Amino acid sequence: MSLSIKVQTVKLRRPGFDLVSGLAKSPTLPWVPVAVNSAAALESVRREAPVDGREVVEWMLWAASDRAVFEGMCEEYNSLGSELLSGSGDPYIPGVRVGDLRGVSVTGRTVMSRGYGEVWTPRGKFKVRVGGKALYANRDILAWAALPWCKLIQWVLTLLQWRSLATLPVRRRVRFASSHGMVAPNFFSYTPRAVPPPVLTLRIGLTSDKPQTVAIKGRGTKGSYHQVLFEDKVSIDKGESEIIFNVFGAPWVQPFTLEIQPQDGTQTVLDYIEVFPPI
Repeated sequence: MSLSIKVQTVKLRRPGFDLVSGLAKSPTLPWVPVAVNSAAALESVRREAPVDGREVVEWMLWAASDRAVFEGMCEEYNSLGSELLSGSGDPYIPGVRVGDLRGVSVTGRTVMSRGYGEVWTPRGKFKVRVGGKALYANRDILAWAALPWCKLIQWVLTLLQWRSLATLPVRRRVRFASSHGMVAPNFFSYTPRAVPPPVLTLRIGLTSDKPQTVAIKGRGTKGSYHQVLFEDKVSIDKGESEIIFNVFGAPWVQPFTLEIQPQDGTQTVLDYIEVFPPI
């Protein structure tokens, strides 16, 4: 069986927008204002806990701003009956572990000299370049990491692991959290009803703070996340947009994992995903 995608329409529903309406606060740092990009949260964290060189140092602020934004994303996603885990900190001391993932504990000097940090998973390690991000999709592991800050001793690693996926349709807002401009993707599971259709129509609502190009992929289900079944890119405007596309199956649309990846440097929120025929 094979799958293919064809975009029908992309339209701007409303040029005005509210990025944070309906989004969740961080449960561990509820005093941090709701934000999509941790760069926007950083100054609030800095005002609350300014660096003093003794008890509070710079890496803590970067990790706290990421923690607040990514925990909010997890609260939204997990309200859909799924399990997304996040964490941020210094892998050297005190260490970072999220679900089945952990940052490999080395000094910032080592990370800077080779240009990347490493994340351990049960399926092997993957690399994250300094000032960059990485997605790891291997069999039953879906993980993402960002490395926004690094000095000679300490460095900051932010991790996400999708332990169980939210299923389509989606009828609540979920942010695409951004680690200082590096935007994380999100994943959703499609399982057809008893009689799978030959064509599936998806309507995706997105709110963006600027024009951008969104990457859409269909991956295999758990156990084959590394398999890419279809992919496309769609340009949307600033504001609230709707993307409508068809997924074609031969002979029918098999279960798959939908990946949505906004462009780096944007602030993007998923408003909804509707499917037809309905599940």
